[in-house]
Amino acid sequence: MKAHRAILIKLPKDKCNVDYIKRLTALTSLAYRGFEVWVPDLPKTIQHHLYGFRNFKGSLVFGTKPKGWFARAWVPLKTLRVYPDGSRKGGRYAPVVLDFKSSAIKLYQVCRNGRGYVVEVPMPKWVVDRLSEGGDVKYAMIGLKDNEPYLALTAEREVEPYIPSDYMLAVDVNSWKYGIAWGLVHSKQLVSFKQEKPNLNELLTLYYQAVKRERKHGALMRIGLHRTMQGKRLRKQVKARRSKIYRITRDKAYFLASKLVRKAVKYRALLVIDDVIEESRRELLEEKLPPDVIKLLMSNLKRFVHQLETLAQWYGVPYEFRRLYSTVCPVCGSKLVQEDDRVMVCGNCGFKAPRDMVPMYWALKLQSRQG
Repeated sequence: MKAHRAILIKLPKDKCNVDYIKRLTALTSLAYRGFEVWVPDLPKTIQHHLYGFRNFKGSLVFGTKPKGWFARAWVPLKTLRVYPDGSRKGGRYAPVVLDFKSSAIKLYQVCRNGRGYVVEVPMPKWVVDRLSEGGDVKYAMIGLKDNEPYLALTAEREVEPYIPSDYMLAVDVNSWKYGIAWGLVHSKQLVSFKQEKPNLNELLTLYYQAVKRERKHGALMRIGLHRTMQGKRLRKQVKARRSKIYRITRDKAYFLASKLVRKAVKYRALLVIDDVIEESRRELLEEKLPPDVIKLLMSNLKRFVHQLETLAQWYGVPYEFRRLYSTVCPVCGSKLVQEDDRVMVCGNCGFKAPRDMVPMYWALKLQSRQG
């Protein structure tokens, strides 16, 4: 089985011509559809390179097919890898060279229209780590994100999932208000259990600070003063706080995904994921929280699940998506009733447990069936 991981590297804007990259993406968009448009003032080697990829529309390099004419499409690039021992792999005249000997990435004629023009950026540790794990960075793409130039690298690795031991790692994805609940099950017993989440006080403080400044900015806009120094400063402060909220939840999602996959590898456990995120959203709606707060508490949860699945594939962790109920009794299957402090009680058999622990009982039941 082939596993893949990707990274985005921000390129220096002063060394990259954004308009030139836009032209390359436009040509790539046409190449998706089988057209050939030869532009006289662009390097022929780059254009031949683009059309050489058009037979791989469904491949990892191209990704999703654009839906409209001249849609933004990242430009696929061949790579040449120069390894520490001097060996080489990849296209001889590839526009992207990964030089592991000098720890640098060199881009030829894809950042600016100039004969022999080269942009060199430091080699990220991420690339070296993927190489040490037996991966190979075969694919590269260049494009724009928020009008900033980026290089995307994709590592590929052949891996076979290991045979699970008698450990199971159950992961229940909740909103950030209640955190990601995970439990390690061994021999039909719950060995460890934990709920992990970002600092909610910090998130909510940033959110209310942003809302307060947005209201002030709105008041200035209504009287036509939003372009003043005060209005621009308020807008900048709002953007900074919103961005920080996103980064906090994103970093927590990446951290938890990496932690859980490494724990699964350590115990050679079967990874069971319950990613019914909509149930968590409904729970927040029932609590009558503001829509913006719900959006904040749900941000980057899908990214967490995607990263968890990507890392599981990369490290050969066997995984499956299973429904681990939190409102159904694991003993008799009856509907549970929620009491104070999110304690779930079964009126039929008397089962009682905190709501976030109920999925772990379902994980125990699942292991019993498999055993």
